[in-house]
Amino acid sequence: MDLKQILKKNKDLFVKKWFQATIDTYPLQTAKILGKDSNRFDNPVGAVTHETIEDVFNLILGKFNKETLEKALDPIIRIRAVQAFSASEAVSFVFALKDIGEDILDSSMIREFEKIVDQIALASFNKYMKCKEEIFLLKATESKRRIHRAFERAGLVAELTEEDLLSSKNS
Repeated sequence: MDLKQILKKNKDLFVKKWFQATIDTYPLQTAKILGKDSNRFDNPVGAVTHETIEDVFNLILGKFNKETLEKALDPIIRIRAVQAFSASEAVSFVFALKDIGEDILDSSMIREFEKIVDQIALASFNKYMKCKEEIFLLKATESKRRIHRAFERAGLVAELTEEDLLSSKNS
């Protein structure tokens, strides 16, 4: 059997262990809540985490590239980007796959599997950085809006009318 066949055969075990390893990166009380119920309404973070892990694992079984991995990882990385995780902690859940692979796979397949995990980790980090950039831009834009509104209230700036915009273009 090749690697993909063995992964497919053991998919449920991989997904279950990977999900558990991922929620174990949270504080103990949070991990208990996240692991309880996969209902999207009662436990949205746990449900999204499980769905994302399953989607990424399905990609592993087929063909994937950086873009498809980033797209599949997006939901879980977005959540972790707004939580109190450092960059390394936010993507650390990916590396749990290496330990899981060592427990399940033959030693002859470990190297090939670890290369796949490394690709997932790189895609995770790229997505994490994009999310953090979006968060920074949102915060910067909101700060600019607040400052502008404060200046307007203080009478230090006036709202530009359509005529003002047209006359500034003609000058």
